[in-house]
Amino acid sequence: MTPEALDNHEVESYTNQSRRHAMGETLPLFQPSFNKALRVEARPERLSSDAGVILQREALERTGLIEWMTQRLQDPRDPLRVWHPLSTLLRDSLTMIGQGWDSQGDAEALRDDPMLAACGSDRRGEQVIERQLASQPTLSRLLDILADEQNQAVLDEALLKLVEQRVRARSQGARTRTMTIDIDGVPLQAHGQQPGSAFNGHTGQRQHDPLFALCAETGDLIGVLLRPGNAGPASQAAAWIPKLVEYLRTHVARQVRVRLDAGFADAATLAALDAHGIGYIARLPRNAALERRFEPHRYRRGRPAKREREWTEAFAYQASTWERPRRVVMVIRERPGELFRDAFYLVTNIQGSQRFVRRHYQQRGKAEAHFGEYKDVMGESLPCTRRGRATEAQAFARSQALLTLRALAYQLLHVLRDSLERGTGDGWSLRRLREQVLKSAVRVQRHARRLYVILERRAASHWRALLRRLPRVYPAPG
Repeated sequence: MTPEALDNHEVESYTNQSRRHAMGETLPLFQPSFNKALRVEARPERLSSDAGVILQREALERTGLIEWMTQRLQDPRDPLRVWHPLSTLLRDSLTMIGQGWDSQGDAEALRDDPMLAACGSDRRGEQVIERQLASQPTLSRLLDILADEQNQAVLDEALLKLVEQRVRARSQGARTRTMTIDIDGVPLQAHGQQPGSAFNGHTGQRQHDPLFALCAETGDLIGVLLRPGNAGPASQAAAWIPKLVEYLRTHVARQVRVRLDAGFADAATLAALDAHGIGYIARLPRNAALERRFEPHRYRRGRPAKREREWTEAFAYQASTWERPRRVVMVIRERPGELFRDAFYLVTNIQGSQRFVRRHYQQRGKAEAHFGEYKDVMGESLPCTRRGRATEAQAFARSQALLTLRALAYQLLHVLRDSLERGTGDGWSLRRLREQVLKSAVRVQRHARRLYVILERRAASHWRALLRRLPRVYPAPG
């Protein structure tokens, strides 16, 4: 037999096997050479490696968030021709992102997954397992719907509602006393000429540069705002931050402070925070005027210190772009064995001690870790493009909608992570949560009008600990 005939024979044999598999037969796949007793087969059984969808759906159900959103989202589709309601599409999208299926192209491979089918549906009963997931074009049209300005506002508020629920659940329904928000830009790489992306010389890549807001005390993601890749560090911050703080003051915390990196200490942002009475601590970039203040402290005097020392000095300082002088706290650091000291500068309107200002700002490292974790688990890029006849503005709005969906998925995983940490007493990264808990294998059996989900044994203890500490009832979204 010629090589061409052999190839055709193999293709025909595989095609016949695939047909038999589709008809309910076993499909042999592989026999390892190292052990002839092993056989690898594919069978038409209801198996899934995404058991964690149940946990995500349970958390969504207890928060009531999907119902809250669908009551407010505007769906322009003809109701008589809708096969997948918004509630189902939102659940499917959020849980797929949470499970690591961040590309809409994965929808085709997951169409018959029993866990996604059962946990995304509005329906009850064992028939939900027969549902097929929406296709990639349908999920893409979901982004078109969410990209509408009014619908995007609903998504943004939904993220705030999740934070409000978690904080009030911990404080018996009342607002907490204080909250600190960390604000920073989180560059997301762009592939190709995506609308809104631009080359950034600082990072050396084509990117978007969205703003992220994170609750320092709890790690909750409060808000995301997509910006072009060539936006300045503080671009749009002066208008965006006060809106977030206004909501948080009304619903979440009586006092809200803001921590900012050096790129946000511009005149417009600081003036806006002062005008709205928002307390802030922001790092200042080095300049000649500040270095002259530090010059008398630059050289170590006397014997070297045996351990690292830090102390502060406060003074009034007015940058050339500021409309008035502001309080600056200079933090001086001396390390053992070094002749020269180092310093960094903090501008603040908080009437606390210099020690409080220094220590409060130095706790910002936790937020940096959460921002990096978002990129690790949710993805480092936004794949939206100018599909069809979409304008650049429409494609950019789609990217903003996708970014907010990912933020909601991140927040949902953070809810599960927090419950698991309190249940086990151990620290958990989102990567570890996904790989060891959410990506668990299950077999689904349908019997006597019941669906039995048989979970692998190694994940059972983690599930038990997580569900034990997951709040049974969250305060209803207002």
